[in-house]
Amino acid sequence: AGGGGGAFGKESQVMLDGFGTVVNALGERTKPYLKQIVGTIKWRLNNKAPSVRMQAADLIGRIAVVMKACGEDALMGHLGVVLYEYLGEEYPEVLGSILGALRAIVNVIGMTKMTPPIRDLLPRLTPILRNRHEKVQENCIDLV
Repeated sequence: AGGGGGAFGKESQVMLDGFGTVVNALGERTKPYLKQIVGTIKWRLNNKAPSVRMQAADLIGRIAVVMKACGEDALMGHLGVVLYEYLGEEYPEVLGSILGALRAIVNVIGMTKMTPPIRDLLPRLTPILRNRHEKVQENCIDLV
């Protein structure tokens, strides 16, 4: 899992899809690298460029099942907390991806194990539900 780079748009989408596919194909063999991958994802969630943040969040959605298979519930819980802190995201496309990533984590670790707890998450989602952007609404409703 290399660093950033200046490639945007289609090129980095292809990279992201490819990386997601490789992680899914390797499955449990990805375990030794997951902490590094998550570190890179967290670093990219902090990037100035909205497209980079969006792709980082999308990647969480793509690899959540593998993280579960590797028994990395604690790492996913940590990512849940990190994503929760990004619910103030200003770009609707990115916010939609963050909600999608949260949904992916809830789906694999279950509501009872979710950090932050769902009861803390729901009040944060209420104002987001008023966002008229289709991707935001769709992922928010799926999450709820």
